[in-house]
Amino acid sequence: MTAFNSYKKRREAIVIGPESSPGTTATKQYAFRWLDKGLKSIPMILENESAMGSDVKINDSAIDVWHSEGPLGGKVTEDGIGWLMTAMLNKVTTTAAGAQFKHVFTRDKSFARRTLSVWDVRPVDIRLYKSVYMDNLEVSIEVGEKGAWLEAKTALKGWKRTTATGVTPAFKVGEKEFTSRQVEVFLASDVAGLTAGKIKPRKITLKMEESTTVDHSLGETNDDPEFDSAPAEVKGSMVIKYRKTDFEDDYFANAVHALKIVATNGTSKIEFLGTKVRFRELTDSDSRDDVVTQEVSFYFEADDANAGKDIEVTVTNDVPNYNA
Repeated sequence: MTAFNSYKKRREAIVIGPESSPGTTATKQYAFRWLDKGLKSIPMILENESAMGSDVKINDSAIDVWHSEGPLGGKVTEDGIGWLMTAMLNKVTTTAAGAQFKHVFTRDKSFARRTLSVWDVRPVDIRLYKSVYMDNLEVSIEVGEKGAWLEAKTALKGWKRTTATGVTPAFKVGEKEFTSRQVEVFLASDVAGLTAGKIKPRKITLKMEESTTVDHSLGETNDDPEFDSAPAEVKGSMVIKYRKTDFEDDYFANAVHALKIVATNGTSKIEFLGTKVRFRELTDSDSRDDVVTQEVSFYFEADDANAGKDIEVTVTNDVPNYNA
């Protein structure tokens, strides 16, 4: 047992990095500005209920297999969103753009999913989680009276934690974040019409999902299970004032749209683009005293006219690459 002084939770730091293969400790490290974290190792406990001449139900137990899971969330930053995207969309293409670099993230079935190494840096120890998959990545913003920050959150799954040393979080000084005035949403019948298709929702959420299930095997003595992925999905919703019937007309017609969410801060930019988006549900607000709004749920479909892509995410910043 190790004794130590009590401390505030905010003294704990999170560092992430892309692995070259599942379980190979990442060599690149990014210090993540977290608002929510809860990654922890979970033992799977077997209980022995064998009858032994007693009314007591459990007479013994044993830990058999392990895995780790938990949330991670924080404000979207110009560099950090790229490190998260490496584990959500499995292909990234980087090109130079002036003094900046443009990174385009897409899905490619010929590429394996990327895993992360996650260091939970605490005053008492450093906990290393390897072979960490992201079940999802949700990006959202809701404007309030004071405005709002663009935020991201994810659910993680990986191997049992180990203890590490020699990790000192190095936060990028001046890394840009994004407020509501720096986030724009564009909707049109096709990509060509997006420039003139700016809309003004008060809230928007975009969620990319490719959830995993833990796959244990016999003789798993190193606590290194595999993880099987479910089909990938991209969906979301937005809340907008009810000013015209366009949304319900398109909903009933099952019309196809192009949708783009753009966050810009100086020369740094993040773009989420879907070229085949349909509305899945539309609900009017019901408060008698509030201005009527509509919540529009949408779904990104695979677009055969765009190489089968459901979503394309472009990040422009000064990171030379997001390689492992």
